[in-house]
Amino acid sequence: MAGKSSWLDSGLVILGTAGPTGLTIDKLVAATGLSTGSFYHHFSSMSGFKAALLAHFEEVHTTRYIREVAAAEQLDARGRLELLMDLVLADDEPARLEIAIRAWALDDPVAAATKERVDASRLAILRTLLQESGYAEVDALHTARILYLLVLGAGNMLPAVPPEELGVLARRVLTMPPTVVTELSSGAAQP
Repeated sequence: MAGKSSWLDSGLVILGTAGPTGLTIDKLVAATGLSTGSFYHHFSSMSGFKAALLAHFEEVHTTRYIREVAAAEQLDARGRLELLMDLVLADDEPARLEIAIRAWALDDPVAAATKERVDASRLAILRTLLQESGYAEVDALHTARILYLLVLGAGNMLPAVPPEELGVLARRVLTMPPTVVTELSSGAAQP
């Protein structure tokens, strides 16, 4: 199935560089070097391709990480949290892709449903690992949100925040007492 994965991988690249309007058969054919016939062999239509592309995005940029973290049974919860951060930050491609997916989700209910599910999965794994590390439920929820928003926000900055710096910032959040993070996220902390 190298052809199908080539279409999907190229689709993610095009989506990240040209946005959802850049997803055309002509651009996909040029990017893959495959034929239009090959496209229709794997996908019944452009809407079928887009649905498969969203599923591929979810697998590559969320489910795969969760699976790798779950498989690291030899690590304690904090070690799995560190592994998750390392996996996410090792790939600097997703920043533009995340922006493109979010833009797509504004106008497309299928993209919106995918993005909502991806966000929920990512927050859930963060919250779970934080709770397993000893955070109270509310502190784990707030810290997970801050970490997630930190990564998403960094993807919107120009110039981009280098992954190494983003890792330092995320680990800094994790060294703060959980109650301080909760106070910051709820607006209760004094300047």
